[in-house]
Amino acid sequence: MRNAKILATLGPASNTEPIIRTMLEAGVNAVRINMSHGTHSEHEQTIVNARAAARSLDRPLAILVDLSGPKIRTRSLIGGQAVTLSEGSPFTITTREVDGTNEIVGTNFSELPKVVTPESVILLDDGALKLKVDSVTETDVNCTVVVGGELNERKGINLPSTKLPIPSMTEKDHVDLEWAMAQNVDYIALSFVRRAEDCREAKELIKKLNTREMGRALLVAKIEKAEAIEHLEEIIQETDGVMVARGDLGVETSVELVPVYQKRIIERAVANDRFVITATQMLQSMIDSPYPTRAEASDVANAVWDGTDAVMLSAETASGKYPVETVRTMAQIIDA
Repeated sequence: MRNAKILATLGPASNTEPIIRTMLEAGVNAVRINMSHGTHSEHEQTIVNARAAARSLDRPLAILVDLSGPKIRTRSLIGGQAVTLSEGSPFTITTREVDGTNEIVGTNFSELPKVVTPESVILLDDGALKLKVDSVTETDVNCTVVVGGELNERKGINLPSTKLPIPSMTEKDHVDLEWAMAQNVDYIALSFVRRAEDCREAKELIKKLNTREMGRALLVAKIEKAEAIEHLEEIIQETDGVMVARGDLGVETSVELVPVYQKRIIERAVANDRFVITATQMLQSMIDSPYPTRAEASDVANAVWDGTDAVMLSAETASGKYPVETVRTMAQIIDA
């Protein structure tokens, strides 16, 4: 099988030097720092640990910092406790300051009432819950629950097919990018890319903040929105590499189209001599199990056969029970 690299996300389950060293021995080539969680000081210590582990083995190790991007989220719930949304019941998302319940929750996106209309679909928690918009006021989006379930606080809000009037980089992203460049990392992943201009702006910032005598951190455009699929060719021309970010891509488009888009993204990246990373739920069951499903093994193998340069592990290594075993399993699939 064509050789591919393994990119592992570091988190509470894997951010110590001994664990990272063992993961390197199991087959990790690069590590990911997810800026959606944790603080700069925590991430800085993780990077120190990762570099120390690599030095102890006399091995190269690339570091990728993944910027959060303009992720729309719900706000807090009363007591921090999950609530249950029942099918057919009313539910409001508001820009007002409220204590969240099973009837109403706040959002960090102040423009939400301006970008949705009656009949619009709103998805919560990576598509696990589905709402239909009934009416909109200056501050409130009143909905009916179409697909119910449990909602925890600070979960993602997706608006499929809605073009959002927000920049690709938030104020937090600018601060995080400046911090990442000071750490001399190797790759910067830009979330929720929509068009080529997003990549151009990010690359200019990377060049401006670059302190290396030779080269710079490479830009990875995360393809996870319908708009990015529409502008794929232009985006590929402006970035150093792309990531098939299957999580939000499946929510923003549809689960059924993810395999189609994955193959298209890989094919176009390879044709244009750009590296490509395939990510999200590659070995998802290994968060709780020491063994993958047959479907997961086939998924990893097919991504490699299609031409992906790297496969990425997310929660499997960041917070799962078996981070080292997951890396070892992925390496065995790649080498089979």
